[in-house]
Amino acid sequence: MSNYFGAMGTALYSTLSGAAGLITELGGTAIYHGIAPNGRALPYVVFSMQGGGPDLITKSDMHNNLWFVRGYASTQAQAVAIEAQIDAALNKKALTVTGWTNFWTVRETDLSLVETLPDNTNVYMAGAIYRIRLTD
Repeated sequence: MSNYFGAMGTALYSTLSGAAGLITELGGTAIYHGIAPNGRALPYVVFSMQGGGPDLITKSDMHNNLWFVRGYASTQAQAVAIEAQIDAALNKKALTVTGWTNFWTVRETDLSLVETLPDNTNVYMAGAIYRIRLTD
């Protein structure tokens, strides 16, 4: 388990940053684990683990976790376009995770919201929770 989080973070970043359609939508590789840097201009992508843990059903070291991957933008249309590119890169695709074999990556839950910042501008988010299962 000790290398799971680092390996997953690297795998998600590599997969997303290698998705040409996503990079086009973002205008670069504005992809972050956990939180975007303060003051980061829109648009960008953030991914984070939401829950799960080891599957204790075999002697193998298996993990069954939920990862929330979402795009933030200044318009709903752009957030949805970013989310579509995230989905094209991840849903039902095999990730390359160092030290692990990814055997299940599927979209499970859709999420969308709009937040109004103190300066009265809106930030739109569109994303999904992906179930990612690995074995050693």
